[in-house]
Amino acid sequence: MGQKVHPLGFRVGITKKHQSQWFARFNKNKYSQSVLEDRMIRDTLSKLFPELLNPVLNKTQKRDEESSITPRITQIKIERGLIPYEIGIQIHAENCDILKSAIDNLKVKRELIVKLQKTRRYLLNLKLKLKDFTNNSSNTESNSISSELNDSSNFKKTKGLKSKLERKKVGFNQRRFRRGSPKLTKQELRRQRLIKKRLNKRKSIRRRYRQLILKGLFIKKTGSKITQTCALKTQKTRTKMQSLTASHVKISAPQKNAFSSRIKKKFVTIFIQKMNKKFLAELKALLSNYSNQASEANLLGLGISKKWSFEHRVASLKMQPIYKLNKMVSVLEQKLLVKLESLRKEFIAFGSISARSAQSIGYFQILTFLKHLKELVQKLKREQKLNQSISKTSQISTEGSLGSPTSGLSNLVAKMHFVNNLKLEQSGTVGLAQTVLAKKLSNVDDECRKIKFIEYLKDIVKKHRTQNLYLYLATLSDARKDLRQIKQFVKQHADFLFGLNLSNGGSSGDSFKEKIHQRVSKVLENSAKKGDFEKTFQDVFLEQIEKQRTMCLQNLQLTPKISIKFYSVNPKTLQQKASIVAASVVDALEQRKAFRKVIKDAKENLMRSPGVKGVKIQVAGRLNGAEIARTEWVRAGRVPLQTLKANLDYSYKTASTIYGIIGVRVWIFKGYVKLITQQ
Repeated sequence: MGQKVHPLGFRVGITKKHQSQWFARFNKNKYSQSVLEDRMIRDTLSKLFPELLNPVLNKTQKRDEESSITPRITQIKIERGLIPYEIGIQIHAENCDILKSAIDNLKVKRELIVKLQKTRRYLLNLKLKLKDFTNNSSNTESNSISSELNDSSNFKKTKGLKSKLERKKVGFNQRRFRRGSPKLTKQELRRQRLIKKRLNKRKSIRRRYRQLILKGLFIKKTGSKITQTCALKTQKTRTKMQSLTASHVKISAPQKNAFSSRIKKKFVTIFIQKMNKKFLAELKALLSNYSNQASEANLLGLGISKKWSFEHRVASLKMQPIYKLNKMVSVLEQKLLVKLESLRKEFIAFGSISARSAQSIGYFQILTFLKHLKELVQKLKREQKLNQSISKTSQISTEGSLGSPTSGLSNLVAKMHFVNNLKLEQSGTVGLAQTVLAKKLSNVDDECRKIKFIEYLKDIVKKHRTQNLYLYLATLSDARKDLRQIKQFVKQHADFLFGLNLSNGGSSGDSFKEKIHQRVSKVLENSAKKGDFEKTFQDVFLEQIEKQRTMCLQNLQLTPKISIKFYSVNPKTLQQKASIVAASVVDALEQRKAFRKVIKDAKENLMRSPGVKGVKIQVAGRLNGAEIARTEWVRAGRVPLQTLKANLDYSYKTASTIYGIIGVRVWIFKGYVKLITQQ
């Protein structure tokens, strides 16, 4: 495909076989090292995944020998920045989940497994701490409320605590007794859990059944009439029934009673389910009508009370502390549940809810009030967080920058940070770090797999670099030069960064060196503890210097920084990929099929698919076992190979036959790329 020009101005080489994009350096040695590394990484990945997927494929083939799940890798893209230290790998595949799960079968060193186990434990502990941190905020408020309760409630609590302590003691003694007993297996534990689940389910069913009997909700349907059969029994009727003799009581057969009770239960459950669905639908319709007519108080009827108007009570609510507002929210939620239950009973009894009744209007009023109250609580919490950040920034500004002459600059930077923090708080993007952390912790297994795979690739690249050390001599010399420059820069600006005057005072002496070491370590620890919005200009500067230093040290040790991303390809567009078409042609040629029929079928199938405007397939080698090698090609539609704006998908693969190697090339033209014109 030749050379292309990158928009930044650097020449970009696209190798035909390896499909790797690289920034051409001005030195010759740097070109060869990047191309060789890309080839090595691509070869290892293409060989590695089929080996790892073997146990997965064997399991699937046992079920259906004909259909085996094989996730096809369409492309392995390797991206390199301007710095050779960074390597970005993108794996485009059909089913990425199977590929990720196959990483578990990867055999690595024992040291790495131990480190992975430690990281796993650390991540799980961090997850638990995050949960505790979120729960603690609500618990502190509830503790302050509980201190205001009466002595009677405290007495009840102490009673309950005593009983709990007694139970705990018994449990502890039982555990102590059980220590000698053997541990249960996984199957036995599962069985125990299943039995417990079933018991709990039966208990809940019995509880509901008793509630229905007490409420008298058993209903009998005869034609169009619905009559209540099981009414509540008063104490008088119960005493009468008890005083009756055995001769007066008529006992029916147990089978008939069981059969009738089953029918009743079934009918009641179906009836209540249907009524609940109808009730919810009607309630939603009434709520929408209420929200439309909320502005006009006369239309809603006499059930309106000024107590639940949020506009009149906003000023007084803002003055209240947050824990009291939270308590109010919980009380209102309970009140709403009670009102909802009464409305449901009314609907079951009468078959409809009156829109103008005081009960329904009261329910809707409380609901709207609660909605506004929750919004107010969230707003107050945000303001509280902002005030805390303001106090922290003011403390930083008063402390200054360790007695350095650039204290005014640091104050200005701190103010700028505070302004950015305020904007982010208003837009609601402060919790971005927490959400990212929560996502990472939710997928602990995936994170461990990622670390394992990256460490494995790092070892392979390091081995390759040590074997071909003559190619990396220039990078090693550059890294040493950069380290020297960083040291000189830190010494020159020690007053600005650490608040140290190295020009004055005797440089000789162990005590002086120890003081410098303590000062530097203290400054670095303080900068590490600070958040993104609390950092001053010096902290940001130190962070960048530390990053540059670590990068140079990694380059000296020949260890790269690798990032991996998996991209799942849509199965509909999978057949339009050049790499998949080339792979299918290679498989057919290796099975000794006629090459003309194979390339013709591939061309026709591609031209039928939407979005494809042109195809060219070329085959070269000892075709059909001929003594003289030749090239054959098939083309359909337009395939402009000389224009840069053409969107071309290209792939090159080799088929190893008994006669020798046959090369397969595929070009797929998918239209022109839209160019952005500058006016």
